[in-house]
Amino acid sequence: MIRPYRPDDLDELKRITAVCFTSVSIDRNIEDKLGVIGGHDWQWRKLRHIDNDVSGDHARHVFVWQTPEAEIAGYITGRTDDDSKIGWIPNLAVDPAHQGSGIGRQLINHLLQHFRDEGMECAKIETLAQNEIGATFYPAIGFQEVARQVHYVMRLGDPEE
Repeated sequence: MIRPYRPDDLDELKRITAVCFTSVSIDRNIEDKLGVIGGHDWQWRKLRHIDNDVSGDHARHVFVWQTPEAEIAGYITGRTDDDSKIGWIPNLAVDPAHQGSGIGRQLINHLLQHFRDEGMECAKIETLAQNEIGATFYPAIGFQEVARQVHYVMRLGDPEE
């Protein structure tokens, strides 16, 4: 069943995030190219996104899928912009043990209805080209590709080096 996020869900959301974003995270790509940055690995940076997603008023746009055994099987986070009327889905993850069972689709549909109820006229989600599941899943449920973005990184050492 889908229910609103509760603060005691945070550790489990982070666990699922660390597992699900291993091969589809910009932060992981940065680490693969440049190594650890600032003494923190990619997971530390990615998990801070979840902290932000559930902070303050943002938490009202976060929903979890809970099994009958009270296990969290997945989650989705959202943001709304009342001025632009665009809802944004920063994170969606389903524990690998529950993938392929329709949980992701149900979470997205739930958040899309939440966006409609909040007066949003459009929803957006981003994914990496390397995310094969997202590249087929999002268009299959009605999202249209509108742009591609390339991320570049460089280490900032002493400019005289």
